[in-house]
Amino acid sequence: MNLGKTVAQRMREIRIEKGLSQTYVAEKLGFKSSQRYANIEYGHAKLSLEIALRVADIFEVDINDFLREKVKHFD
Repeated sequence: MNLGKTVAQRMREIRIEKGLSQTYVAEKLGFKSSQRYANIEYGHAKLSLEIALRVADIFEVDINDFLREKVKHFD
């Protein structure tokens, strides 16, 4: 299992759930291009712990949320 890719995929899911754009997150991170952040989400660039911590802060979630799979509830 590629943990980096799994974490990046979960980051994408949470970003979408929060209604945030890649451009918004990239700007908050101080990236000059939203493509840099998109590359992280798609697993084309390495995700550092520092960036993961900063993204968790932007999303207002615990960094451990990036490690948890989305749980579907059936009623």
